[in-house]
Amino acid sequence: MADATISSFVDITGSSANVARGFLEMTNNDLEQAIQLFFENPDLQHSINSASATTQTTTRNAPSGTHRQTVREDEHGVIHIDSDDDEDEDVDSVQAVARNAQEEEDAAMAQRLQEELFSAPDDEIRSPIRSTTETLVAPHPAWGSGFDGDDDIQSDLLEQLRQRQARARRAPNPFNQSIWDDPDARPGPATAGAPTTRAQRLTDLFRPPHDIISRFSWDEAREEGKDTKKWILVNIQDLSDFTCQALNRDIWKDKAIKELVAENFIFLQYSNEDVLARDYITFYFPNHENPQNYPHVSIVDPRTGEQVKIWSGRPFPSALDFHSQLVEFLDRYSLNANTKNPVVKVKSKQSKAVDVDRMTEEEMLEMALKNSLAPNGGSSENQKSNIVDPDSLTKSPLLSGGERVTSPLREATAEPELSASQSAFAAISITNPHTEPEHNPATTTRIQFRHATGRIIRRFNTQDPVRRIYEWLKAEPMEGKEGVEFELKKMPQGHDLIENLDGTIEEVGLKQGTVMIEFLE
Repeated sequence: MADATISSFVDITGSSANVARGFLEMTNNDLEQAIQLFFENPDLQHSINSASATTQTTTRNAPSGTHRQTVREDEHGVIHIDSDDDEDEDVDSVQAVARNAQEEEDAAMAQRLQEELFSAPDDEIRSPIRSTTETLVAPHPAWGSGFDGDDDIQSDLLEQLRQRQARARRAPNPFNQSIWDDPDARPGPATAGAPTTRAQRLTDLFRPPHDIISRFSWDEAREEGKDTKKWILVNIQDLSDFTCQALNRDIWKDKAIKELVAENFIFLQYSNEDVLARDYITFYFPNHENPQNYPHVSIVDPRTGEQVKIWSGRPFPSALDFHSQLVEFLDRYSLNANTKNPVVKVKSKQSKAVDVDRMTEEEMLEMALKNSLAPNGGSSENQKSNIVDPDSLTKSPLLSGGERVTSPLREATAEPELSASQSAFAAISITNPHTEPEHNPATTTRIQFRHATGRIIRRFNTQDPVRRIYEWLKAEPMEGKEGVEFELKKMPQGHDLIENLDGTIEEVGLKQGTVMIEFLE
């Protein structure tokens, strides 16, 4: 190795000759590359100095009687060490010490680089991933190349969830049959001569009427009813109530009723715990927890969603009476667009809730005596259904002769009631337009108005009378509806608001409500 190259390296870097020699050896005497390596890797300089110091210390501490090694360098820069048998052990020791020092330096450097790369401030350390538990739902066999989209996924998942809930609550009880169980999976009636158990006979006797049940969700049933012009007949079952199960035996297996239902209705039968019954229970049967409201059967208009007739509570009509009431309903109501169905004429008499905190001691004692005399104990108010049949409110009161007027075509004496309703509508001003008030959650509300061609959302004051809504629609009629008489019905009950003209929007229960506009053309 040329002394001039080492001298140039020392002059430029200010390092020792040993360091210069080490870097030049690593770069094959390339001065420029050795200098660049020196400045880019200061740790290598420290390693070379440590190895050189270790070697010198070992040489100084060698025994005085040992022969000092002869070291020479040839013209190509290769270092030659003369050794003999006495000096082999010393040379091996020096090389081992240098090798150990180099390995320690390399290990220290590797650890330092690892800490710089993978260490992070405490505030940047993310929290561990929270453990979760999920349930895998097996794909439905119907899924395949004909799969259409998310609607099929949702319906199939609901079907599997319903089946799982049915299996979970199934007990060895012939009356506790899941309404939506696959009829093909259930054992049918026993064949002639085959032995049957009492439980099997009861199961067959109280089996749900799978032959007339429509397997639709609530929204699907409404769409199907609009297309086929059929009413929706709904039966909500409490599987723990024997009276509900008796409908399967006495009502839905009657041949005349089955033919009438199959021809004119979309029949839905749900359990009160069924996932698919939630929409109906939310909008039409909020008092489903009251056992006195069972059995529950109702008829719903698929076009407007109005609940037009209800059978709720006990005693339930016999098969003959129920058939005659269905026939009477079909005579009075129609789904034809040019037919006007009966409207509510009699106000519902709902029992008011008793405020116990405001009762006197005598009143509380009197109520306790009444409750003690009620059947099965408890409150007498809870011993009967609190649901009113909307169809009964469309019928006129009894006349002096005892006959009930059900249609203006049957008795001329019903005409004054109709004219009174028309006169109330005619007396409403047509020159009082409405301006929406500023938004104030405490004093204003939005009301949704639905009609045959769409919907409108408008803001009113909660203390405005219902008459104000009629004035707005008469002063600002919809396009093409100028001068056309209309009816406003509160949804979903279908209550005609003409009877509450002087009541406030808050009193009538129209806050955030929905009103159906029906034009009488």
